[in-house]
Amino acid sequence: MTIIHKSIRIIDYEAQQVAPRETPEAFDAYVAELINHISNNASVREYKTHSNATEVIGCVLAICANQDDEDFVFDKMNIMAHRLLLKETEAQRQIHRTNTTVQKGSLIQALLFDEVEERYVYLLAKVEHTEWVDDSDFTFKTGFSKDKKTIWKSCLFDLSNLAADVFYAKIYSDTKAQYWSNGFLELYEMNSDESNTQRAFRAIDATLGHGFRGVTRPDHTIIRNHFIGYFKNNEYIDYPLMVNSILENYQPVDTDLTPEEVRTISEKIQSIRIKLLEQPEKKKFDSQFNVVNSAINARIKRVYPINDGIDLKVTRDIPNLSSTIRSIEENGVRYIKVRTNNDETYRQFRF
Repeated sequence: MTIIHKSIRIIDYEAQQVAPRETPEAFDAYVAELINHISNNASVREYKTHSNATEVIGCVLAICANQDDEDFVFDKMNIMAHRLLLKETEAQRQIHRTNTTVQKGSLIQALLFDEVEERYVYLLAKVEHTEWVDDSDFTFKTGFSKDKKTIWKSCLFDLSNLAADVFYAKIYSDTKAQYWSNGFLELYEMNSDESNTQRAFRAIDATLGHGFRGVTRPDHTIIRNHFIGYFKNNEYIDYPLMVNSILENYQPVDTDLTPEEVRTISEKIQSIRIKLLEQPEKKKFDSQFNVVNSAINARIKRVYPINDGIDLKVTRDIPNLSSTIRSIEENGVRYIKVRTNNDETYRQFRF
């Protein structure tokens, strides 16, 4: 991609100022790395514009139409930076009582042209500020690291058709905060949180079921329980992060397995992990979304036949699963042992 225009502005809602910074030629390499990093980031969400009259997309289209006018481009980039300052100020005012703060950082903007696909792309990215000591005068200064790509928020506008009525964007956000996508960018999500939750959980359930088909293993139950717990205990899902945190270092639990069997099961589980990471594209859900647990409560339930007339129904994730439900064998008779915290039920079965 060719970088046509680029800018850096420090957004400081505490000082209520936007501070532009020079962008030397060496910065082109940084922007190119940033674009590549964002383009290959699996944790993105699809959005589209409400209207071409909204401020950010309006400024972006105006920049494309007047890209030879340096002063005009500077003014439009400045307008977008001040809009972000306004939205961050509003967001900080809303959350100040929660002992959290809006992350302070730099807004990077760039208009690029993709020669291969013959289209324009516009980048907006908020990156981390770090502090260092300048060894020339030993003063403290702030900025962002060339090597450490800590991106908090980003947006890539696809400008394939500059005359279009609707424009599409890929957005990354490290939190569930809505001020970036809704407040600042004024974009509309392609998939709702409810549909994302439903599709993601269905894809996980189906992939686990297929992966363990024909293999009766406690690992399937444990892994499914981990995913249910993740959905129930996290308001915001970064899908690849969730999958990798549960499965990347997972070890089979059965201590009676031979080393060869352990290796086979471990390979199967890693194969399942790879298939799960492919699901957002295959099943058309976003890799980031806010969980709507009511959308999957019915699918979480699982009924296990125990004996004639007896079923075990699991309705949510079970903390400490292995110490709550387990199978045992005594004198050749198999049992399912379930720990109870219900006194009345316990007394009902004291034979």
